[in-house]
Formats: sequence, C-alpha cells, structure tokens
Amino acid sequence: MSRLSTLWVWAVFAFMYLPIAMIALFSVNDSKIMSLPFSGFTLKWYAEVMGDGRLGGGFLTTLSVAFPVAICATLLGGLAALAISFYPMRGRGIFAVLLLAPFLIPKLILAVAQLIMFNETGVARSLLTVIAAQTVIVLPFSTLVIASVLIRIDRGLLEAAADLGASALSAFRRVVLPLMANGLMASWVVAFVLSSAEYVLTAFVSGRAQPLSVLVASDFRFALSPSLNALAVMIVFGNIALVALAELIRRRASKTGA
Repeated sequence: MSRLSTLWVWAVFAFMYLPIAMIALFSVNDSKIMSLPFSGFTLKWYAEVMGDGRLGGGFLTTLSVAFPVAICATLLGGLAALAISFYPMRGRGIFAVLLLAPFLIPKLILAVAQLIMFNETGVARSLLTVIAAQTVIVLPFSTLVIASVLIRIDRGLLEAAADLGASALSAFRRVVLPLMANGLMASWVVAFVLSSAEYVLTAFVSGRAQPLSVLVASDFRFALSPSLNALAVMIVFGNIALVALAELIRRRASKTGA
C-alpha cells in the first residue's frame, strides 16, 4: 500500500511539473518550431527576452502593481485576521463570509462586476484600478495566511503582559506583532506572486499600461515563440527565488529570536 501511495504522489508531481520541465527544455532549443527532435542547445531566446523593451516595460508595470497590491493586501489582511481569529468581534462570522467571498466567486464574474462598477462610477481604467481590483481577490489569501499564524499564539502571553502593566496597544506592539511577523512576510510573498500572475482580472480593468501577464497572453494568441518559453522559465525561477529568500529571512529571524 505504501508503494502505491508513493507512486501516486510521484505521479501527481509529474503531472504538475512535467509541463514546466518541457517549457524549460524548449526554451533552450535552437529552433523556432517547438517540436521534437531538438535542433541544438542555445540561450538566444533568453537574450531575446532580455533585449525586448516591450516585455521589459511590461515587467516594470507588473512590479508597479504587485508591490502595492502585496502591501495593501498584507495590511488589510492582517487587520482582518486579527478581527476574525484573535480579538473578539461581534458578527465576525458574517464578516469572515463577506471577506472570503471573492475566494469563492469565479474571477470572470468578479472582473465583469468590477469593470461595470468602474464604468458606472466614471473611474478611468488605469494601474490604480488594477491595484484595487487585485487587492480584492488577493485579500482572502493574505487573511488566511496571517490567521493561520495568529491562531497558534498563546493568549496567555497577553495576560502576562497585562499583569506586568502593559497597555493593550503596548502588548500588541511588543507581543503580538513580533509573533505574527512571519505571517505578514508570508502573506506579502503570496500576494506578490498572485498579483504578478493574475491575468483574467487584469485584462478587464487595465488601461493602456498593461502588465506582463496581459502582454504575454496577447503574444500567445498570435505566435508561439520560444522566447515566451524563456520568459516563463525566468518568471518561475524568479518566484522560486522570492519564496526561498522569504524562507531564509524567516529562519534567520527565528534563530535570532531563539
């Protein structure tokens, strides 16, 4: 039974990562046609991506959206997680349902609804509308990540701080905030990755300045260039590096705290 379970796990991993591995292989294939057999090894597609000013502009636009979205989602998610899982709040069940609703509603419906709202209120589509729209759909993820950290904090620490004369604000600043720092960092990383990869919502509410996800999707409609494979590999490894950096910071913070 254990061998069958192990085989099943490896089959799931193969199903998840084999397409990415194929993209990585075709990104170094010296041929414009993505088919077997391989014509030879080359890195010219990576050089082509690095020299493409259009994709570079889209990448900078993505960063200008992902950073604010990650910050806003982490701040709002932290407050929401405190209200739901740590501090008592009336009607927090209804609040939690309303907060997590974007997590359950299909993105296409949310995108159309937000587009109609912006049009009816006279708000021109721009990067600000993209930031606002993406924050709405990323917020549930940030809240859940931070809440998963808060529920493990011992409430007795607050009582001990109060016994030592600390006010509620001081206890939060000196006890709760340091303990939830890892959750805030993890939330920021998750929000940044989700924002940089979001396409459906971005395609509806973006204006003339389009993030990288929209540009790449537009290119895929007309031509399947090997340079897009190289770009995809760079994005995947960039996200992996970001997660690895966050984990390294978390471990160093844990050792320092210990």
